[in-house]
Amino acid sequence: MEPYILIADDHSIVKMGLTAILNKMGAKQVDSVSSIEELKDAIANKAYTHLVLDIIMPDGNSLELIEEINTTHPKLSILVHSMQPVEVYGKIASKFNIHSYLHKGASESEIHYQLELFVKNQPLQLKKKLDDTINPFSTLAVRELEILHYLLNGHRTKEIAASLGLKMNTVSTIKSNIFEKVKAESFTHLLQLAHVHQISY
Repeated sequence: MEPYILIADDHSIVKMGLTAILNKMGAKQVDSVSSIEELKDAIANKAYTHLVLDIIMPDGNSLELIEEINTTHPKLSILVHSMQPVEVYGKIASKFNIHSYLHKGASESEIHYQLELFVKNQPLQLKKKLDDTINPFSTLAVRELEILHYLLNGHRTKEIAASLGLKMNTVSTIKSNIFEKVKAESFTHLLQLAHVHQISY
């Protein structure tokens, strides 16, 4: 079957570059979207075989969608293409049965190589060792990472609970776990740690 690829990323230059590379590889059908809502609509209405997915989108965090996408589209191959550090999000990707994880800071040759593996449905070869001791955020579970991004964007407990359909007590507990795991003494300290460890939001 000829690959039908969807790129979900809010940066035009990234979408143009990926599309050009994929076209050179022989992929003739490549669409793109720029938001979570556009992504939901696209995969609901077209039979894509591959999805290149950024984590941080203008209207939300795609981590919240991945489990649903896996359930509703189990045959869809997913490559996460993000600036988020691989030692944190690479493990999350594998937990969600995501086929590939590619850092946006990878070299041109590495991007070509990994995209070719992805289109051929071969697993990504991670060259960077996933070491829990390197990055304190690598200890966070999926739900904690989701809530972390809301926290870093200044959302309050009530807002987070409403957005994720959780009880406020649950969000408060998870927030406490996040601060404890990354050893953040305050919200300002949490922001500083996120900056140091290249957690974008």
